[in-house]
Amino acid sequence: MLSIAITQERVEAALAAAGELACPACSGPLSPWGFARSREIRMRDGTRSLTPRRARCGRCDCTHVLCPAWLLPRRRDGAEVIGEALYLAASGHGHRVIARQLLRPEGTVRGWLRAGRARAGSLRACATRQLVMLDPEQGAVTPAGSGLGDAVEAIMLAVRAWVLRFGADHLGPWERAVWLTGGLLHGHPPPAP
Repeated sequence: MLSIAITQERVEAALAAAGELACPACSGPLSPWGFARSREIRMRDGTRSLTPRRARCGRCDCTHVLCPAWLLPRRRDGAEVIGEALYLAASGHGHRVIARQLLRPEGTVRGWLRAGRARAGSLRACATRQLVMLDPEQGAVTPAGSGLGDAVEAIMLAVRAWVLRFGADHLGPWERAVWLTGGLLHGHPPPAP
């Protein structure tokens, strides 16, 4: 899956104009290639329906599912929900408290937190790289006391640096975090902005 930070209408226009969207594997031009299966994504206040666009690379023949930044790859909940869980865990809350607060099953929240903790080092490194590229004058990231806390701190600083450099847009902070980290709990970091 390829996380994108543009609207569905803009995706269609970019795919129609060959070369505007590039393959993450080889940088070849992506073109339309049907649709992935429809899905319902649980958000903070209801659900969102989505039928993601598929694209095929003209150079390496790989196919990709183009996901909006509010959707985390292979997750049923949106970025705002999972991001809030990571933030609360970094603040010291346990998975049971977070599950009650977000109205999600404990096992689901525990899975998010395990994935976040397992990827905390690479998330912190990715977010720190993005932060330095976006704001070379930024000072050191203050340690938060845990791997996940350090990762969340670096991610939020990178999101803040993005907004300060390019201005606010239609994305919320956790949506921008998904885009900056290449999927938050899954995937590889995107190229430099």
